[in-house]
Amino acid sequence: MKDFDVRTERYWVLADGLIEVLADCVLDPGAGDEWPAPVMIPVVWTRKWGEGRIFATSLGHTVDVLKEANVRLLVERGMMWAAR
Repeated sequence: MKDFDVRTERYWVLADGLIEVLADCVLDPGAGDEWPAPVMIPVVWTRKWGEGRIFATSLGHTVDVLKEANVRLLVERGMMWAAR
């Protein structure tokens, strides 16, 4: 897929070195936030677990975001990959 922009709520996601990040975003600190500088966080990632496959995304907090063509395609492809 080509890069695309989406406006939605962002989540602070803890990640480890075992995931493959497919998309990310920058979380800028706001007034009163605990971190002093912008932080890159994963938005879409995959991971293999034994024989299993995991696809995860923090996109889709609201239905209107899931209705966006690029987000829907991303989720469909991720589920197909995970299901093989």
